[in-house]
Amino acid sequence: MITCTLKEVLKRKGWSRYRLQKESGITYPTLHAMYHGKSKGYSAEVLDKLCHALRCKPGDLLKWTPKGNRGRTRRVRRA
Repeated sequence: MITCTLKEVLKRKGWSRYRLQKESGITYPTLHAMYHGKSKGYSAEVLDKLCHALRCKPGDLLKWTPKGNRGRTRRVRRA
């Protein structure tokens, strides 16, 4: 699963969502959804604007965590 770490990045930089909205030109509802982890997807255009405004890389804003197998064990077939 890919999650957005925008909240942590803004906290580290001491920025508000309002300031990021003004610096990046991204709409506040989009930033709000990303900030609270409610985004279903991340467009290249939005990521580009965020990276430009925050002077960071996409990897600083996104975190990948494997979903896992939810407690199931994998069966191994033997020949």
